[in-house]
Amino acid sequence: MNTVQLECFLAVADNLSFARAAEQLHITQPAVTHQISSLENELNVKLFRRTTRTVALTNDGWTFCGYARTILKTTDQAKARLSGQYEDRIQSFSIGCHTPFELNILPPVLKSLCNEFPSIHPDLKMVPSQALRNLLQEESIDVMLGFYDEKETKGNNTYVELGKSGIVCAVTGEHPLAQKSSVTLKDLEKGTMVVCDPERIPSVIGQLQGQLLGSRTSSETFFGDNLECTLAFVRSGIRFCLLPDFPFMQQENLIYLPVETEHTISFGLYHKTANNHTILKSFIKILQACF
Repeated sequence: MNTVQLECFLAVADNLSFARAAEQLHITQPAVTHQISSLENELNVKLFRRTTRTVALTNDGWTFCGYARTILKTTDQAKARLSGQYEDRIQSFSIGCHTPFELNILPPVLKSLCNEFPSIHPDLKMVPSQALRNLLQEESIDVMLGFYDEKETKGNNTYVELGKSGIVCAVTGEHPLAQKSSVTLKDLEKGTMVVCDPERIPSVIGQLQGQLLGSRTSSETFFGDNLECTLAFVRSGIRFCLLPDFPFMQQENLIYLPVETEHTISFGLYHKTANNHTILKSFIKILQACF
């Protein structure tokens, strides 16, 4: 694997076109195709689905994007540092997120962190869950935001809880449930429900979704690939979905009804054991103050 292959891969991934990637890189299209083919052969996976009209990333392609960008960025930083382009010492701090909702938390936190450490250069990564887990395991990122999951704490990962919440049912103002102050699971056995991919939500909500699916027909069920898609379905009509009751995950023009259940959801961050990591300790302290 070399940087030329990675640059070609990212150019095609960004443009979803071999022709536009070739123009961007100022090389021929056959050269781009050759680099992608050799990379796929080396990785033993298909990175793109190609037809005569379209180019799309495969699941493996999406996963590899994060790695490719990290490798090229690290290479560029090394070249710059060794060539004397860094006048000051830069402290890198990489934060992994699963969803855009988690990004809503970070602006004031990053502001405080940069004030405390003027030389810090935060790096934000938003990639699929499994890719983030791999990056944390390999220590390619410093922290990973997310909901508590027991399997994530195996190995050397440390979990720091930032807050707990109950579960809410998201509806529009025109939904029949909108007049209630709270809802029971019995209330949710009827009506059209939007189900989110269990890999993108806390396991407790995944279990409740599965429980409620048994009481409805397929015509009463919509499936969202992630929380953003799920909420788009809710905003489009008479449908509801289940969410953690955290303000940073709530959107305007929707009503959030508490679900009467004893289940709670923990949100926090994961990091590798790093007792002497000064920036990490400050980051955790600032986040805890925000929550």
